[in-house]
Amino acid sequence: MKIVKDKLAAIAERFAQAETNLENFAIGGGLDSWKFASRRHEDARNDSGKMTLGDATQLFRRATALGIERVKKVIEHVVPVMEWHHAGKLPKAYGGGMKKTYFLNANEIFDLATNWDSHVLHLEAFDLGRSQALEIYLQRNEKRLAFLREHASRIERIEEPPLFFYRTKQEMLGKHGWFDSSNKSYRLPEFFSGWVFPSEEIQKQFLNIN
Repeated sequence: MKIVKDKLAAIAERFAQAETNLENFAIGGGLDSWKFASRRHEDARNDSGKMTLGDATQLFRRATALGIERVKKVIEHVVPVMEWHHAGKLPKAYGGGMKKTYFLNANEIFDLATNWDSHVLHLEAFDLGRSQALEIYLQRNEKRLAFLREHASRIERIEEPPLFFYRTKQEMLGKHGWFDSSNKSYRLPEFFSGWVFPSEEIQKQFLNIN
């Protein structure tokens, strides 16, 4: 544990006084003269007060001995919105175009190194809360589905939903087949799928399931 603390302290000391360009938009856009990368990317790459996400992940992996995916998750949890710039090409299989390189600045790296343990604990609490919320959601869905199967009737792709209707799908039939039409506006007939209840009282019982 002491070795980890010493390594993190060394990282914090390295970046405590590092000067960094926090706003490099004045450089202007466009590609660098020598590389397939933006001018801002090259400025950030050459900034001693910045590191790419990949380099920072390796740095904290070596310091903490945690797995690389866990370290990256901690960093992304603490810095969800990172500086990024275009550099390199994406394969055609991934849509082509230019890739993005993400950067951490000296302030962010210093904070990670100084408060690493508390950041890890916060992520663990966040993951636990999300896991518990997911469990509650799944249990609720199970109860709701069981109630629907017992008390309601399933109907598919009707144009006029009946009374006491619970919608699960909203679709249109286009040139290439059926597609979700929620929050869309096309001049096509709209079809609804879902469950119909025998009465308003039964529908209210369903909606009140927690």
